[in-house]
Amino acid sequence: MTTKIGLALSGGGFRATAFGLGALRALHDRDVLDKVNVVSGISGGSLLTAMWAYGPQRFDEFDDTVTALLRRGLQAELARRALTPRAAWRATLSTMRALGTRQGRSYSRTDALVEALASRPFGAQKMTEVRHAGLDTVISATDMRTGNAVRFGSALSASSPYGRIVDEVPVADAVAASAAFPVLLPALHRRYVFQRTDGTRHDEELAMTDGGVYDNLGLAPLLPGRSTRYSHHVYDLDYIIAVDAGRGRGEQTPARFLTRRLAQSFDITHTKSQDAARSRIHSIGEAAEIKGFLHVYLGMHDDRLPTPMADLIPRGTVHAYPTNFAAMTKSDLDAIVIRGEQLTRSLINAYTPALGA
Repeated sequence: MTTKIGLALSGGGFRATAFGLGALRALHDRDVLDKVNVVSGISGGSLLTAMWAYGPQRFDEFDDTVTALLRRGLQAELARRALTPRAAWRATLSTMRALGTRQGRSYSRTDALVEALASRPFGAQKMTEVRHAGLDTVISATDMRTGNAVRFGSALSASSPYGRIVDEVPVADAVAASAAFPVLLPALHRRYVFQRTDGTRHDEELAMTDGGVYDNLGLAPLLPGRSTRYSHHVYDLDYIIAVDAGRGRGEQTPARFLTRRLAQSFDITHTKSQDAARSRIHSIGEAAEIKGFLHVYLGMHDDRLPTPMADLIPRGTVHAYPTNFAAMTKSDLDAIVIRGEQLTRSLINAYTPALGA
């Protein structure tokens, strides 16, 4: 009987992309990666999902492509694209039109991200054009109008209030929507034709922001107990691997001013939401609803590893790395990637040795 594996790659900007790359290296070396049936990505994890599922088929070429992008970064490129005279004029007109009509902006900095991603081979693909046989993809964003998830997938794309998306969705659009961190990037506006369960069609405009607002771990579509009566993405899995680039808890200096207080309040709420998802996956494992799970957590404390590791990259070296898309130094990149590899290898050996057999 074939083992069915689901892989979730969390949000967290380039920190998540780099940490996820390390986890994928370990899974590849243990011959697990080629057995993954579905991969679910959020924000920085959606970028890695897209580069793996729609990029080079050879792992070494994929690895080189991701490493090159992380070293080069996206932020400087986005600034150049957004500040060209044509882009600036389009953004100004779009803002004026939105103010006058109360409609969404037709062009913004997030569209510059779409253009940057679409200029790369993986981003130019459609969501249906996965490069690995037998692999399903799910890239999630959050619709600001309804507060629901929008899930773009290789098998189908949908949002529960509206139904299945009929249109072909470019990979660049899905990743940009998933990665549109609200503080830095405006919501991405797209109009799609939807089909309800009764077959009727209608069109709706979505205002999409970071998928991490709804589910930063990317676990929701992989969890057992979901029903096709209520959810479009339902998977029957034996194992779930959650690659979580969260930094973990730590003390902070209480904010004195409004903007920082709001940021800290959001961070606390966001952390609580992620903790609930982490608790859910652990409960599923304890209840034996699946054969096994791995929670590869960047922010886990080093003394909690099941087997001590002498050369472990310490949590304190990487956990505070920012969640942006700026170019990474070689030392930062190596540290985050290697910690991802180390934790994944250790946890497979301790908790799911059958996966790496």
